[in-house]
This record gives sequence, C-alpha cells and structure tokens, in this order.
Amino acid sequence: MRERVWAVDQRLNEVAERLESSVDEVLEFLDSPAGRRLRRMLATGLIVSVPLLMRIPGVRATPIGRLLGVTGGAALVVKAAEAIRDWERSLPEHQVIDVRRVG
Repeated sequence: MRERVWAVDQRLNEVAERLESSVDEVLEFLDSPAGRRLRRMLATGLIVSVPLLMRIPGVRATPIGRLLGVTGGAALVVKAAEAIRDWERSLPEHQVIDVRRVG
C-alpha cells in the first residue's frame, strides 16, 4: 500500500513540475512580440464580436446568452478582452539578473 501511495505522490509531483514549467513557457510566449500580437488580435476579436453576437436572437435564447444579457456580461467580456490586450508580465521583485563584465 505504501508503494502505491509513494508512486501516486511521485506522479503528482511530476505533473506539478511540468505544469509549472508549462505556465512559465506560456507566460514567456505571451510577453514576446508574437504573444503581444496574438493578445491584441484575440482582444480585438472579442471586443468586436461579443456585442454583435448578443444581437442575434438565437444566441440570446441560449442559457449563456441569457446570462450575458442579464448580467451585462457583454461589457464584462469587453473589459476582460481589454485586460488581455493590455496585460504586461512583471518579473518577481526578488529576481535580480547580474551579468559580470568580461575583459
């Protein structure tokens, strides 16, 4: 029984490490020039499409459409899109990169 618990614990630790490195890689990409373009295009698409989609009667009849209509969700989606577009990564304050001069 202990061996199985140990094996599961090892697997969970491995998954956590991979997830952490994947999140870091995604954040690095989103902070790159290509990531900034992707965020800008995604945000523009959301800002333009959500108000237009909410005008379609078939969309308003769906549960998600009703929820967005009742809660003013279209405005919330636009605000979220603006936050995605304007996001900038900030490095942790404790991280110091020091490069020694050679020569």
